[in-house]
Amino acid sequence: MYPILLSIAGFHLTSFSVFIILSWCVFSFVFWKSLLEEGVSEDRIFDLMFYATLVSIVVARMGFVLTHWDQFAGAILRTVALWVAPGLSLYAGVGSALGAMAMLSKRYKVRIGAVLDAFGLALPGALIVGSVGSLLDGAEIGKVARLFWAIRYVGLPEFRHPYQLYAILSLVIIFIIVGFLWERRQTMKLAMGAVGIGFFLLWAPSIFVLEYFKDNHIYWYNLSINQWMALVLFSLAFGVWYVYSGGKFIVGRIVRSIYGRIPKRHS
Repeated sequence: MYPILLSIAGFHLTSFSVFIILSWCVFSFVFWKSLLEEGVSEDRIFDLMFYATLVSIVVARMGFVLTHWDQFAGAILRTVALWVAPGLSLYAGVGSALGAMAMLSKRYKVRIGAVLDAFGLALPGALIVGSVGSLLDGAEIGKVARLFWAIRYVGLPEFRHPYQLYAILSLVIIFIIVGFLWERRQTMKLAMGAVGIGFFLLWAPSIFVLEYFKDNHIYWYNLSINQWMALVLFSLAFGVWYVYSGGKFIVGRIVRSIYGRIPKRHS
């Protein structure tokens, strides 16, 4: 792998930093284009992205520090020195960015459903780019494996699961499904926000499953911290879908259909 892409006079350009920036660029372009199609002004889109980016960086860093406190307990200044001790919590960053956009959309009178759809459409591509950076950097490593497609991470002698490649494959599949829903949202008469909710309903289970192939150090009741986050994320997405995006009607129709097929006893 290539954790350092370029070194000049003591300056090191890391793959982590480069691909984080590229990931943000991918997200920003797709998010901007999607909201433009929904008739949102460029000024409002810029404000949403700008403030959400600031919030997500701060919260993502806080999340990483809290879950890796052993690296910062003896040197508090390292918590703000990303160039010295790089690391961001993906799920804290995504959650805080979406929360910031939800609050700002109400203030700017932008439909929250349109923001959620654009967010769900833009995130898969950004995550794919970020996963490539994670693979080159070796920030996340897979568990030891004896498979012909296993790989070696920097500084580790054992062959391991290519966790990031699994993540990229799952994200490509999710992106195809979400893109299909986005293109057919009008003909399928999907409620606004359904595309974004669909992304999270697909992404959360993939996080949960992929964690079994990732080398983790923080567990609670036999589940990693990211698996607990995935469960919370899925529950929230399912709840929003059920209450606001027609889920209650769909579930009710399925239940009535199943109940109607059950033979009834007549006394």
